[in-house]
Amino acid sequence: MTFPSLASAQVQLDRFYPPVISVGNTVTVKAEGKFPKWPVKAVVDREDVEVVVEKDSGQLSVKLPADAAPGIAWIRLIDETSASKLVPILIEPSATLEEVEPNQKIAEATSVTLPAVVYGRVAKSNEIDTYRVQVTKGQAFVATTIAHRPLGSPMDAVMQLVDEQGNMIAQADDDRGIDPQLVYVADEDRELFVRIFAFPEVPTGTIGYAGSASFVYSIRMTNDAYVDHVLPLVLPADAVASDSKAFGWNLPPKYDLQQRVATPHSPLIAQISSTLGWQWQTSLPGDAVVIAETADNEFATASSLPCVFSGHISEPNDVDRLRFKSKASTRYKAVVHSRAFGFPLDSQLRVVNVADGVELSSNDDVSRGQYDSAIEFTAKDASELELQVSDLVDGHSIRHAYSVVISEATPTVELTVSEDHFAMNKDRTLEVPITISRKHGFDQELTITANGLPEGIKAEPVVSKVKGDTSTSVKLKLVADKTAAYQGSFRITARSAATDKSASATTYTATYALRDAINISDIWLSVPAVKD
Repeated sequence: MTFPSLASAQVQLDRFYPPVISVGNTVTVKAEGKFPKWPVKAVVDREDVEVVVEKDSGQLSVKLPADAAPGIAWIRLIDETSASKLVPILIEPSATLEEVEPNQKIAEATSVTLPAVVYGRVAKSNEIDTYRVQVTKGQAFVATTIAHRPLGSPMDAVMQLVDEQGNMIAQADDDRGIDPQLVYVADEDRELFVRIFAFPEVPTGTIGYAGSASFVYSIRMTNDAYVDHVLPLVLPADAVASDSKAFGWNLPPKYDLQQRVATPHSPLIAQISSTLGWQWQTSLPGDAVVIAETADNEFATASSLPCVFSGHISEPNDVDRLRFKSKASTRYKAVVHSRAFGFPLDSQLRVVNVADGVELSSNDDVSRGQYDSAIEFTAKDASELELQVSDLVDGHSIRHAYSVVISEATPTVELTVSEDHFAMNKDRTLEVPITISRKHGFDQELTITANGLPEGIKAEPVVSKVKGDTSTSVKLKLVADKTAAYQGSFRITARSAATDKSASATTYTATYALRDAINISDIWLSVPAVKD
């Protein structure tokens, strides 16, 4: 019997083109990558998205119903021996339009009827893609590029809004992570031009605009209602729809904010029907009070903890304040959620005792390059404390949005893996490295196992000790017998011993960071069949 070679015959899915499709349509999509055997199978995380693998290599047909929610479908392609990574395809409620080459010059610009979602590719060095739009007096024109986030295109895009002579009216660079967003309110009805070009995500020594087959993008363009974001960004399990509020441009005084159910790979999505723009809202386990900032820099009040406090640093020297009562000698934590969602806030947290103004803790970065702040603090006595949120460099705008989660800092542990899919080697074994992060004094031994494996594939539990090398990382070994063949998901869980006889053991699930604000727990496993 022989085992198929995995070294040179792996499915490799890099991206889809077009990267975006509109609801109510069936679109032929090109899967770009390497596919040693075709046809493959497509695994999709949304039941309302139908993907048909066509006869020609790389060709897929994607069908969406008219009532499909905007957002993302995550797709994995698999063959008999291997699986690709998860790759997103964008879903939008408006018509989509591909760039028409050549469109380097203003005279060659691709005409766009608003609202629309355009898409294209900055395929070569010094390339500029240009679009012709009609803006309306008094209405905000919004153009949002989606490339690096969440498509994963390795490009640092720049957008410019120019007139027919090429005079620049506005420019946008790093607005949503390193993706640009233009907002312009016209003082008259007029024709303008949107230009997009790019630099590489990782700077090189080359001077000039960059281009590559991987520089794929889409741009939402509208003069109409646009949802930029929804607060809170982190939603407690017991939250109701009225706890959330949309922010953006040209929004009506009243709107129906809809929240679509999460998928295995994407959090809940909040959006307004038939309106461009949407927001992921990640789930916070358990109960928590939802609180919004108050006007005029007055402090808000939390009736209890845990709580989610949300707002904007919208004015110069703005400081948002939340007061709450703490228990004596109890350790608390406050964690900001902002940069991970693509907002420009460089958050700074500070906690003071209201009675005497004494600072208990402050922080502006969790770690080098991680701009979402987090603090831990303890009050000696039961007292009233004030949490203060600001921007370290005095940045301010409607997009300097945040949610802060405040709760007791109970001991916990996080387990992560480095890939969203793994494949057995020729020896029918697989070692999955697991990183273990013990937080807030977590000092329990963990037993780590694989769950959801089919018959014929086993994993011996591995123990993470409180101290030593295994306290921070272990390798879970999977072994398949000769009769086993599998393409599917499994989970890795860790179980701690009960701390006392009355308590039950706690289970923790390992995750993979699919994107900054998305952690998934279903890990894919490929185990090829042994062939005679």
